[in-house]
Amino acid sequence: MSDPRASVIQMIQQGWNRGDTTVFTDSIADAVTFHYAGTPRAVTQEQMSAIVLQWRAAFPDLNMSIDEIIAEGDIIAARLTMSGTHQGEWTGTAPTGRSFTMALTMFFRFEHGKMVELWESDDQLGFREQLGISPFESHDS
Repeated sequence: MSDPRASVIQMIQQGWNRGDTTVFTDSIADAVTFHYAGTPRAVTQEQMSAIVLQWRAAFPDLNMSIDEIIAEGDIIAARLTMSGTHQGEWTGTAPTGRSFTMALTMFFRFEHGKMVELWESDDQLGFREQLGISPFESHDS
């Protein structure tokens, strides 16, 4: 897909909301530089799929809604709201049955029609509080 804005929408709707990670094959480069909570790291298409499937296993009703999306050339900015119910193990924490709603901001950079860089900022403290998970526990996210 060559339209970055349409690619982001499709990744969210098809990948995150439906768990169909085949969308990443056409939408992201072989390795994406992912900026989140510290040092940037390379994430492959397979790893991106695994991240999405991990979230969906823990929160089967996971939904990410697009509150606002702005495109400027090959940069896409999105303000999102993610919600779900904790029904499966999440990074070592047993299901709590609690629901959460979390705001996220993501910036995507594309080259040659594929995402090559992603910046994410979210409210992990509020997320953990809603689920009853201590913010001081050391779990992978």
